[in-house]
Amino acid sequence: MANKPGIFVGNSLFTDLVYADDTALLVQSPTAAATCLSSFSEDASTLCLRISWPKTKVQNVGDGSHTPADITVDGNLVECVESFVYLGSVQPSALPDIKRRIALASSVMASLSKIW
Repeated sequence: MANKPGIFVGNSLFTDLVYADDTALLVQSPTAAATCLSSFSEDASTLCLRISWPKTKVQNVGDGSHTPADITVDGNLVECVESFVYLGSVQPSALPDIKRRIALASSVMASLSKIW
């Protein structure tokens, strides 16, 4: 089981997280990421779906010792990033996400008209 990509939570193996048109794929290396993205793109095309390569990102959440370089998948450059927004939350850190959500709530509250 150690060679399977993904993460275990209890006895459950998670290899991807899917919500609407957002997907997070969990792999063990940049090489595995390229292979997985290529396969994902091929499988999606059978359903007439396509990956938006400019919006596709790679992030190292492993030991944190280094940030891998950008990778190329089927001739498409995929940028490596330190963090990204997934389903409205900044990944992987909670503090920037909390600050971002407070700022969003504050701007919405400021735009509301006063009723009293």
